[in-house]
Amino acid sequence: MNGRAASHGRALAWFVGLVALAAVGLLIASAFAVDVDRIRDAWVELAVFAAMVLLCEARPITVVRAGGVDQLVTSSTFTFALFLAVGPLPAIAVQVVASLIVDLVERKSAQRLIFNASQYVASWGTVSLAYAAVLGGFEAWRPSAMLSPRAVAAIATAAVTFFLVNSALVGAVVAISKGTSVVRGVAALISREAASDLILLALAPVVVVVTDRSVLLLPLLLLPVFAIYRSAAIAAEKEHLAIHDSLTDLQNRLGFLSDLETRIARRRADADKAAVLLIDLDHFKEVNDTLGHQAGDELLRHIGPRLAAGLPEGSCVARLGGDEFAVLLPSVIDEHQALVLASQLCETLDEPFRIGEFNLEVEASVGVSLFPDHGTTTELLLKHADVAMYVAKRCNSRVELYDPEQDHHSTRRLNLMGQLRSALADGQVVLYYQPKLELRRGRVNEVEALVRWVHPELGMIPPAEFVPMAEHTGLIRPLTSHVLQLAAAQAKAWRAAGIDLAVSVNLSARSLHDGAIADEVEAVLLEHKLPPGALRLEITESSIMADPTRAKRVLERLHTAGLHLAIDDFGTGYSSLAYLQELPVGEIKIDRSFVMNMMEAEADQVIVRSTIELARNLGLTSTAEGVETEQALRWLVDAGCDHAQGYHIARPMPADAVAEWLATNVPTVRGTDSGSVVRLFPPPRSRRAGGSH
Repeated sequence: MNGRAASHGRALAWFVGLVALAAVGLLIASAFAVDVDRIRDAWVELAVFAAMVLLCEARPITVVRAGGVDQLVTSSTFTFALFLAVGPLPAIAVQVVASLIVDLVERKSAQRLIFNASQYVASWGTVSLAYAAVLGGFEAWRPSAMLSPRAVAAIATAAVTFFLVNSALVGAVVAISKGTSVVRGVAALISREAASDLILLALAPVVVVVTDRSVLLLPLLLLPVFAIYRSAAIAAEKEHLAIHDSLTDLQNRLGFLSDLETRIARRRADADKAAVLLIDLDHFKEVNDTLGHQAGDELLRHIGPRLAAGLPEGSCVARLGGDEFAVLLPSVIDEHQALVLASQLCETLDEPFRIGEFNLEVEASVGVSLFPDHGTTTELLLKHADVAMYVAKRCNSRVELYDPEQDHHSTRRLNLMGQLRSALADGQVVLYYQPKLELRRGRVNEVEALVRWVHPELGMIPPAEFVPMAEHTGLIRPLTSHVLQLAAAQAKAWRAAGIDLAVSVNLSARSLHDGAIADEVEAVLLEHKLPPGALRLEITESSIMADPTRAKRVLERLHTAGLHLAIDDFGTGYSSLAYLQELPVGEIKIDRSFVMNMMEAEADQVIVRSTIELARNLGLTSTAEGVETEQALRWLVDAGCDHAQGYHIARPMPADAVAEWLATNVPTVRGTDSGSVVRLFPPPRSRRAGGSH
């Protein structure tokens, strides 16, 4: 690739040199058409037009084109007006000086300065020859002769000549610098720019007429120009927002796919390889949970520049959403080079990011797919990079190249994503219920609703597999609504059968931060004629801390409606005790990771006992999840825990098994001090459901 780049550089240098040489010859030819008297008589027009040329060069119009956002330089209108009113040499001089001033201010390379100046000299020098050829010699155009057939023909010829020559030079230099077809590059530029450029050139005679009448009328002509600038700026801003991420200002998914499609089309023509890299930040959620979303957003804004700094020229970086980024390498030799670049990107992210007062270390998993080896469409390349990224994350290998042999997991995931909506409608998504034992009285008056997907072909699918899909695809709201409806309907059915059981439902982070959840819960209770105590809601600690202000607002609304609220998976998040006191919650559920190992790990015992005491001191009830042994249950009784859940008490079961379980399992619960046995019986074997969540 380095040899190819060097070849392109040499070709570009030769082309710029030839254009500069041609410009010198055309400049000399144009000098013979100098009309000193006309320049002296039209000094006002010369000064006004020169100022407008400089202004237009410095402030191009941003326009929206089919391929995205582009810039349109309008100086050709006033340069052409200057050409018609005063002559070619002043027009060339003004255009070249304006171009050099702007290029120097923007610190463009010497090669760019030489080419831009030479391009204008060559274009207007050729226009001078064409104009003189039609008129039979150069003569400054007079508005009084505007209807002369020869003058009209000369003006039209001059405008078309400038457009074609200028477009050919610009299109050629761009194509040579990129190593693409010059013919296709020039043809594409002419096709894209024809309408706007020819309209700008056609305005030049109007500008001359207005100025000849009175220079004071020129501002009136500039009003519609300003309107064009304004409308173009608004349109460009909308287009920019449509294809860029608002947080990082990188390309978004739409912009990346559009760019990828363009690059793929180019690679098809060049028979070259390209690579797509999908980058997912590991443990990014912990940053949000620990430091808050503001710090997380700041970190995301730093990722793009860090990635771009380590990429070859011509590559692009996009943020596809959340903590997922994509990189397009438009030209790679083989898979080895793509993997090396991907590994280098991981290394660039290893250097800590300074966010506020903290140095944050970031790790990433990268999936790589190659064009055309792994796909010839944007969808396939992105999908296969996604597959490779998940393999890298699962294997903790940082970088993985797409391998069709490892694609079966992705195929299952994609199939399930497509089937989830219909599964909700077809009743495949059901609830299992796990009893929660009140330890002081040895009774069960509440069950937790646990969602399951009973797939007709794949069998029981756990929530850990499909709930993240629902959150990713926007189906979490209909899934939550479905669960609330099922839970409320079952609570009503149990009440009708004389079984007084409250049903607790887990709310996802997205559901909690959805302002409509409180209204929906109230509507469900009203629809099923249930008191607020019939439904209980559980919210994870981490979901609360993702947006504490909004979470508190929603929880207060639910509490006011009479709902009992519990913090689920307590101990895995980073909430402060001060904030916990402000929340309208009535219960803390201790995460199973502490409870399941506490009989072997003294540290976990300390955490569980401290949490029970914390709940008691705050006036809250405590529930231990993951109770799987009699020893653990008796320890919890001695520690003063209020409730317990787990396989030792009961596995999750279908609704029709709950009544049977309640009738045949009356637990006797006492602590170890009494010496009695904790007698609990699991539901019948045929009723068991795998998994506790």
